Amino acid sequence: MTSDRSGATQTTSNPPDGLAQPTEPTVTLTNHLDNLIDSTGSLRSMGKQVSESAGARQQKALFIAWQRRTNERGKQAPKALLEEIGNLGFAWRDVARMMRVSVPAVQKWRRSGGVTGENRRRLASLLALCDEIAERYMIQEIASWFEMPISDQAPVTPIDLYAEGHADLVLEHAVGIDDTEQILTAYDTGWRERFRSDFEVYQDHDGQMSIRPKDA
Repeated sequence: MTSDRSGATQTTSNPPDGLAQPTEPTVTLTNHLDNLIDSTGSLRSMGKQVSESAGARQQKALFIAWQRRTNERGKQAPKALLEEIGNLGFAWRDVARMMRVSVPAVQKWRRSGGVTGENRRRLASLLALCDEIAERYMIQEIASWFEMPISDQAPVTPIDLYAEGHADLVLEHAVGIDDTEQILTAYDTGWRERFRSDFEVYQDHDGQMSIRPKDA
């Protein structure tokens, strides 16, 4: 007697849910965070490169604009240049410092002329820089702006920057988008130690602001 298996069907049972294996790899939270860190790092790097490139282009454009104005201003007589600089409100001692000459030399220029070609261009350059800053960035009372410290962290003014040959930093400060700490570092890498103060401002018990030694 033979058994009839023609009607029998073979069935394959599925594994219990607890033993099921994923058909595709699962992205873990760690993987996701790693990818996020890598992608944001790349974006920051690209952003920094774009910012540096844009900054360099802007500096070049500002320099070209300033030089064009200087050439135009240079067509004026030195006495006329000095008169306009004086009308802006600059103290003659500050003008002399930015021109890298003595105050008596500036006084002589005002009385009798005798300005060399090099100093004539320096006068034209200063006045052209004032034109550029005042007109492009709407800075009023430009002489007063030149006297104002660029930061609360150090008593460095645009006059100081210009007198030390950093007209480019004066322009960057006028633009107003660069960190003043970066400008100060470009001016003097040791500015923090140089201008470090042993005093601090604090609010007294009566509500008034006072000064005291930092170790008090």
